[in-house]
Amino acid sequence: MRMNQKMALFDTFTLEVISQVDSAVPVPTIDYTLSVGARGESLYDAMNRLQAQPISGFTFESKEYADFGHYVTKINGLKGDQEKSLFWFIYINELGNFATEGINFLHPKKGEKYIFAYTNSAQNHPDKIKK
Repeated sequence: MRMNQKMALFDTFTLEVISQVDSAVPVPTIDYTLSVGARGESLYDAMNRLQAQPISGFTFESKEYADFGHYVTKINGLKGDQEKSLFWFIYINELGNFATEGINFLHPKKGEKYIFAYTNSAQNHPDKIKK
């Protein structure tokens, strides 16, 4: 194994879970550090890898759409609610940089941050995002 291949084993990215919804029960911000997987591994694959580690406490559910891929519907027990316009949005590296694809079309790279924000869709306008 060449040196750069060894280094690649330790390359990491961050998955952050936050809530942008005011609630009677506060939802803590949680950061997970994951190793960048094999070439071509999707964020969906990495999330499944994290979920398979019970010590992480991370859980998620998703629904697959033909054109969009997997759409996250629930993280750590917090489920989206269409009637209340509450959804999980994905931002890449910073709030406001909205992911336009599902998690199986996103491929994490070293140093990236994927922010899963539980958000009221009416608050998703860039001028209303809590930073």
